[in-house]
Amino acid sequence: MQGILTIFENFLIILVSILVFVCPFYYFYKRKSVGSVKSHGISREIEGFAQSQQANYLVFFWAMADGLFWFIIPEFLLLLLIFMRIRRKGNLLIYNIFGTIAGTILAYVINLPTHLLQQLPYIQPSMVQQCAVWFENSGIFALAHLPFSGVPYKVFVNLAPNYSILFATFIVVAVLARVAIYYVFYFLLDMLYPLLHRYVYRNYVYLFFVAVFIFTLIFMRVYNSYDASGTTSFNSQKIVLVQKPETV
Repeated sequence: MQGILTIFENFLIILVSILVFVCPFYYFYKRKSVGSVKSHGISREIEGFAQSQQANYLVFFWAMADGLFWFIIPEFLLLLLIFMRIRRKGNLLIYNIFGTIAGTILAYVINLPTHLLQQLPYIQPSMVQQCAVWFENSGIFALAHLPFSGVPYKVFVNLAPNYSILFATFIVVAVLARVAIYYVFYFLLDMLYPLLHRYVYRNYVYLFFVAVFIFTLIFMRVYNSYDASGTTSFNSQKIVLVQKPETV
């Protein structure tokens, strides 16, 4: 019962967080749009917003925030938008990429200390410790663990400067890695669109709640796989955080 409550609580946190993030962009869209939800219907309204410039800005800032503090991956937003019957979906991917570049640059420059990084939402200390081990052992190639480890991108970005990795090198490799993930994810979903669009077309509200629930289950499974003792289900070896000595 406790496990069900935990999932439900995190579902509400994620749901409210998404709505709060989206609301400002939707507000500015409504200020420039003509008509109302009542006259157009909620599904038509959502489609109109998804094709607006405000939606492009939403994708950009969502991807940028992913490198700074945001805990919901950009691929989740792409999932919601790709299954809508909208034009110019490629624009969303472009704004996603530029948002990732902006977020990477800002996070690399800010370079949060480890104790502050671990205070960000849904960051386990052992995620930071594991990422530190990868950088210590592999340098820039630690990014090879990004797609499947469950360690958030912001952890890689903030730890990289501690291991003498050149700013330009990290930017290039990190952005290429994220772009590759985006393209694979985007084209996979785009291939599934003809098979599934009949079930989700104009049922966007239901799709949203189902997607958030499924995301919550996967998200919490990955998050809980990193426990507070410094071990993970990905690696049974004890992890020791590698601190770069301060230069005098």
